[in-house]
Amino acid sequence: MRGIAGLAAAALAIGAPLHAQDGEAFEPAFSAEDDLDCAIYVGALMAEMEEAMTPDNRAGLTSAFTYFTGRYEAQRGLDLVTAFTERYPVYAQRNPVEIQQTCAVRMRAFGVRLQEAGQALTRIQPAPAAPAAPAQSETAPTE
Repeated sequence: MRGIAGLAAAALAIGAPLHAQDGEAFEPAFSAEDDLDCAIYVGALMAEMEEAMTPDNRAGLTSAFTYFTGRYEAQRGLDLVTAFTERYPVYAQRNPVEIQQTCAVRMRAFGVRLQEAGQALTRIQPAPAAPAAPAQSETAPTE
């Protein structure tokens, strides 16, 4: 799990596009339960790495945890304590390698999307105004 931690922390998660095609019902690529599984995975990874976690790892994993729990809440609206408690037995029976791979891919892709969005925001910002030149004195120096 530690090998993927650096990759997972450096990049974040991907979600399904949040729009439907013309007249088509929206079907997310990942279910709310998939999102909850990734949140549990990231939380476990953070607990495992707590002592050795760098600030960058902590920021990346915290962002991923927030992303996955936010997606879950938006779809189900259940109390997170209840959701985690009820989902954990199912999560524990799943293939950990499959969860790790799926969540890591989603985290990396989301990280790329965030970077692209940040670059776009930077491009559309107005250029900073040039600093005003100091005012010149209109009177000539006296000797």
